[in-house]
Amino acid sequence: MIGRLSSNDAQGSPAARLAGGLLLCLLLAVGSTSLNPTGAAPGELLIFHRQHRIRLPLVSVDGRSHVPILDVLHLLDLAYSESGSAGYLRIFVGNDVVELNRNRKRVRLNRSSIGLAAPVLFRQGRWLTPRGFVPDVLNRVLKPAIRVSPSGNRWLTGGRDFVRINLSASATDEASRLVVSLVNAGEVRVLGQERRILFLLGASPVDPPGREIISYRDDRIAGVSFEETGDSSRLVVSLADESVQARLTRLSGQNAYLVDAFRPTVEDSTTAREPKRSFRWTRRPEASGWRRITIDPGHGGADRGVVVGEGVYEKDVTLSIARKVRWVLESRLGVETVLTRGQDRTVSLEDRAREANRSRSDLFLSIHLGNGASAVSSGSYVYLAKLPPAEAPAQDRGVGAAFELVRWERAQAVVLHRSFHLAEILQAVANERINGGAPLSFRHAPLRLLSPLAMPAVLLELGNVKRDGFREAVLTEPFQNGVAVAVLAALQQFRPIDEAAMAGRESR
Repeated sequence: MIGRLSSNDAQGSPAARLAGGLLLCLLLAVGSTSLNPTGAAPGELLIFHRQHRIRLPLVSVDGRSHVPILDVLHLLDLAYSESGSAGYLRIFVGNDVVELNRNRKRVRLNRSSIGLAAPVLFRQGRWLTPRGFVPDVLNRVLKPAIRVSPSGNRWLTGGRDFVRINLSASATDEASRLVVSLVNAGEVRVLGQERRILFLLGASPVDPPGREIISYRDDRIAGVSFEETGDSSRLVVSLADESVQARLTRLSGQNAYLVDAFRPTVEDSTTAREPKRSFRWTRRPEASGWRRITIDPGHGGADRGVVVGEGVYEKDVTLSIARKVRWVLESRLGVETVLTRGQDRTVSLEDRAREANRSRSDLFLSIHLGNGASAVSSGSYVYLAKLPPAEAPAQDRGVGAAFELVRWERAQAVVLHRSFHLAEILQAVANERINGGAPLSFRHAPLRLLSPLAMPAVLLELGNVKRDGFREAVLTEPFQNGVAVAVLAALQQFRPIDEAAMAGRESR
């Protein structure tokens, strides 16, 4: 519900202030619980306001995005008066008055007339302006003005400037070097995890780097990605494999870092010279316990999956959810969590399974959306690999057991009983948190993705995009965050059971 002044209300009345305050509280509540590492999604603005990140959905009319401008006025605590029937909206900023008229492409600022790219609209009780209204018109009287990111989908209030990430890369036969420069950044923390370096930017408002920056990769650097939740951001440099070591050097007097990635030689191992700061990754010890989880966002690139909305496909939704899942698992479980694809790119089923096996992941979860023939059902189901009845699944061998060769396409057979426990727990949690308490059972299916995986592995299929209510809900932050929290709750139950099995003992 949007509170607004009628044409008879005095500008800045207590009623209007209260309505604006209520809306602001609601927006802040949504922003503070967001887990979306992708920033502003298509069709929304991400507004940085007073240490909060607020997502404001845009309204599409005739293929053009419009801003529900009263939401912005409430956020900025600006007085206004309006009359939908008379077709005008007046905004008061100190002694300045901005007047908008329904279906007009020109607005008045005091005695001046300013043109817009599209008409001002009044639809379903909401005033809608072109995105250029705030930077081109309202900013002329706002002090301080709202800063707009180059992409146009991020606004920053309060007179500050966005943090900009500049990155350059070079490679020789011996090493790969990234130069990471952070402009306007405050305090930056740098952490080294297994095969990753994290630049933690905190709550700073960041304008994400362009695709040309984060698309870099070579045989030592697997990729660079930018991720953010509702209240923090980070830049992630991923190394190609466990044989690669990384050396980090802070350039004195500036917020810039050198990341040198290399595979050490014999000479390197005997050299006494010690770098300023190093992160070194070695092969994991044989001790039991989870160390790595692989999350697989279904589809990607040319494989778009099912259509969810206008210009939105299954591949987009699964990636958004997977990023949220990764963030919450790393934060709460303390286990490295990797994605089979961190961006919108095509990855074959074989490559997804191969990378999970090669990195010796301890658990694999693939995320998809349902596309059932009937629009009546929208239940979420967990799928388990279905093996041919002629081949009984082998049991896990305990610590010290003889080495056993397993065919690539049959690797799941060895750990199927552990996958069974995972599916059972995840389905129960999904029933409680996603399915509204429905007593649904997990399913078996001959899935080519799961059968070659040598760790507990399941596929989570969410709802049914043919059902209107689900199709709308799955695009929202609360639903996607709920999925991430449900996965966390299930893995918190499954972890002690599985780690006991890994150690060669059954949990009682």
